[in-house]
Amino acid sequence: LDISKLQLGHNILDIKETSLTEMLRDIIVEVKPEADKRGIYLTLTLPPETAPLVMADAVKLREALYNLTDNAVKYTEKGGVKVELQVMAKGKKNFLLIKVTDTGIGMSAEEVKNVFGHQFERSKEAKKVYALGRGIGLFIAASIIKAHDGKIWVESELNVGSPFFITIPLRSIEDFEMKSKNISSKII
Repeated sequence: LDISKLQLGHNILDIKETSLTEMLRDIIVEVKPEADKRGIYLTLTLPPETAPLVMADAVKLREALYNLTDNAVKYTEKGGVKVELQVMAKGKKNFLLIKVTDTGIGMSAEEVKNVFGHQFERSKEAKKVYALGRGIGLFIAASIIKAHDGKIWVESELNVGSPFFITIPLRSIEDFEMKSKNISSKII
């Protein structure tokens, strides 16, 4: 229901200053036992300087980042998963870049094109590695990232693994509220 509301442009986000550093640390602690059980590594690399806080719905954004990290562990049989946080700038825009890279089964070019769609179908190889998934988690994660004016994409090859990239803009609460008002006025 929340995802449907986000797609319609309704502002259901509870925006507050949020530390992605702390969020990612908590996610790593939570997912680490599964990585250890599978015999793979799970690492977190943070910027040398303290990463700025972001304006975000901490609960929903955590759900998206947890999903990406958990999927990376589930679909990696050997090697491991690296999660990285970087502070970036492009022109006058500043943002945080989160990169989740696994050494898992990877995806074909066709799967990459459809991986964030609501009708994504997991490959036979993915079902062999982890039989319980439904294939909707990445759609939910992408919807949450987009609701934060972020971007998400993946670059992958079969049998090589997959790096997922997420950007979250750094901005003030006033900037976020102005954007929400503009969206709401276009819908009405």
